[in-house]
Amino acid sequence: MLDRRDVDQVQRGWGDRNPPPVSDATCDKDADQRAFKFLQEIAGDLSGNGITFPTFIDATVKVRNALNDPNIDAGRLAQVVSGEPMLATKLVRMANSAALNPGGRQVADVRTAVMRVGFKAVRSTAAAVAVQQVRASKDLAPFAAEAERAWRHSLDVAAIAYVLARSLTSLNPDEALFAGLVHDIGRFYLLSRAAKYPELIEHRDELEAIVREWHPSIGEAVLQGLNLPEALVSAVANHEVGDHHFPPKTLTDVVTLANLAAHSRSGDSGDLPQDSPVFPVLADAAAEVQSLVEALR
Repeated sequence: MLDRRDVDQVQRGWGDRNPPPVSDATCDKDADQRAFKFLQEIAGDLSGNGITFPTFIDATVKVRNALNDPNIDAGRLAQVVSGEPMLATKLVRMANSAALNPGGRQVADVRTAVMRVGFKAVRSTAAAVAVQQVRASKDLAPFAAEAERAWRHSLDVAAIAYVLARSLTSLNPDEALFAGLVHDIGRFYLLSRAAKYPELIEHRDELEAIVREWHPSIGEAVLQGLNLPEALVSAVANHEVGDHHFPPKTLTDVVTLANLAAHSRSGDSGDLPQDSPVFPVLADAAAEVQSLVEALR
């Protein structure tokens, strides 16, 4: 959750941090007031356990509850998954992807898919369903284009993180996949809340500046509220810091590199030099990255 210092910072104004740029008129008091009002309410909600964002709904909650059972087996988990058609479809697609099926042997049933991908990948796939549901929710309707870009970027980061973790580290690639899927969850949260502010809908440049500045810390608060592992929370909180290490050693390193690489691959400006050693790794695994993206989409 946002701690008291974060709430106090928003309530005081920008404090020691510069306000995010809000168009050409950076001293526009109206823009600063709009940003302050919006962030003040967000901080109050998060500090008061008032999260209403449907981040992990329906399929994800059911899968999470099932996986908390130490006696769960593939058959019982497959029954849970089969009750959610979108999740079941994605899971079978993932099991047949080049990343998880190098031998080319196709599966068509959920139980075999669960056994092939493993329990952690089931959780990641459920998270993909949840984020996709959020993207399509009515709260995000005014920002459908922004949500679609964020969704596609999250898929790219997830697939790249999986490949980097598997190829370059001893980290669990399924954990990296999950981290990539939720690394921008703060962006979805802020967009869903901004839909209630007509003045922000009218000033998209101001909103984008707020989202760019605050989405890592908001994502950190959302995931802390769900009691997710500290390594995951830290990766989400720090993926935009800009410091990246090669070869990566931590989950934060993997997600940061994957985020930068995804931006570079999509033509966005990025901090990775063109001769970065990460690009040959991704070139060798291009088919696997694409297959994961298509399986999760």
